[in-house]
Amino acid sequence: MATLKLITFDLDNTLWPVDEVIRRAERRCRDWIAERYPEAATIMTVDKVREIRDLLLLEKPGYVHNLTALRREALARGFLAAGYCTDEAGRLAGQAFEIFHEARNEVVFFPGALEVLETLADSYTLGALTNGNADLKRIGIGDLFAFQHSSESIGKRKPAPDMFLAALASARVRANQSVHVGDHPLEDVDAARQHGFQAVWANLLDQKWPLDLPDHPHRIHNLHELSDLVALLDG
Repeated sequence: MATLKLITFDLDNTLWPVDEVIRRAERRCRDWIAERYPEAATIMTVDKVREIRDLLLLEKPGYVHNLTALRREALARGFLAAGYCTDEAGRLAGQAFEIFHEARNEVVFFPGALEVLETLADSYTLGALTNGNADLKRIGIGDLFAFQHSSESIGKRKPAPDMFLAALASARVRANQSVHVGDHPLEDVDAARQHGFQAVWANLLDQKWPLDLPDHPHRIHNLHELSDLVALLDG
């Protein structure tokens, strides 16, 4: 039996809850625009920016793999709609996105997250695989991870195999020496199993397992359980 060498983690809703983080980041971005460019803020309402993002995804479906580019372009189009020229709209969109992204990386970890990461990092290679745009260095835990791959850096979202294959290449291990921990039944758990990894369902938000997916035996309801489960999987 292969010895476990690599543990990869999803980030949002696996190591921290993300919904309130995004709401706060969007609010801080809107406040920044309203304070400096009030005429643009009257145009760039929450509904308007959401409408722009939806249109962008229809125009360029590839934006689904790059949430940073999608948000920046939506902000730029909002400033264009407010009457700014293309260059100025792009410049202001970049500044507004930095306000958003700074707040987006101000996370509150689930109980036990830091402790379990520090413990596991002593014995295993840790990697991050995310469809989002969290930045582990900004968050302050980049030193615990050997690598971070995202849909932006790889060009494909999970459940596609690309991110999982990149993790194996980065760690120089085989899939049967690896386990992936994530909250999403399809994009994390089922995908990891399809690509040869063991998988742990981090059901920290009390989700229901989809009836159309094969049942999954390895699940945790808080991160304190993970160390013991990893030891079992490594046995």
